Amino acid sequence: MMSNHSFNVGRLALVGFFGALILEIVLTFAVGLREAFTVRQVPAHLVALLVGGLGGWLFELFREMTTATDETMEDAKKMQASVEALTAKITYQDQALAMLTMFPQQNEVLTHLIKASMSDNFKNIPYVGVPSYLDFLKKAIEHSSGYQGVQRKPLSWYKDTGAGAYLSDLRKREMRYKTRLLIIDEEDKGQMELDLKDEETLKYYWNHTGPVTTYWMTTSDFSRNFPNMTIPRDQAVYDRRLLISYDEPTRVLSFDLLPDGSDICKLFDSIDQLAEHRVAGLHELPKSVGNVPSDPAPHP
Repeated sequence: MMSNHSFNVGRLALVGFFGALILEIVLTFAVGLREAFTVRQVPAHLVALLVGGLGGWLFELFREMTTATDETMEDAKKMQASVEALTAKITYQDQALAMLTMFPQQNEVLTHLIKASMSDNFKNIPYVGVPSYLDFLKKAIEHSSGYQGVQRKPLSWYKDTGAGAYLSDLRKREMRYKTRLLIIDEEDKGQMELDLKDEETLKYYWNHTGPVTTYWMTTSDFSRNFPNMTIPRDQAVYDRRLLISYDEPTRVLSFDLLPDGSDICKLFDSIDQLAEHRVAGLHELPKSVGNVPSDPAPHP
């Protein structure tokens, strides 16, 4: 820093000298080359040298200040960007640590989720396949006392993807409540109806999942019963707090801690009410072929 400063001062002095020299040459030509030089002219020439030097020095100083100002502005922009990036990183880390302290019961799965999301946006993990998604759900089951889940594929999806191990883990875990809702797209309704007539599909599901209260409805029935609610994607909620959701087409897994009165919790509260009042469009999943209830049974 000192060497650059000394260099700039020297350059300013040199420019001032040349400025004075140029001004003196101009004055000399203005007076005339043939006029004799006298002692009385010395003050005038000294003044010319002083004015010229000062003018050149001020000009270069102004130029240096302008350049320095531009550089300072650029440095300030870079510093602002760095501060913003650091602030975002600190905020990210604070949010991650806050999740661990706010819900220590699920520290293990939250730790795995946070580590997996470190390379991307917080709470979103890209390129997650179905097996990895199910592994996260299995970790959450180990520390949960309540489960509520939404499945967006027909019943045969569990068998086709080999999700039996995940269903079995849920069966083995003692919980206060276990509820699952299958929301079937209209284009998948035909497959769902075939699954309900397939004894092997029903047997696979119930043998693995155990006592999980399971309902299903189509997206049109969902929109009719919940007109102000967005159709949820695949997701599981543990203890009405930890949400793990999955978008299979894009293979993006998301997670969050739900506030009190969240939409997904309200949905399951409403499902219980719909089942209790036997509302059309909500169907309880039969235990076997030929044992299809005409109306949903009340939630136990």
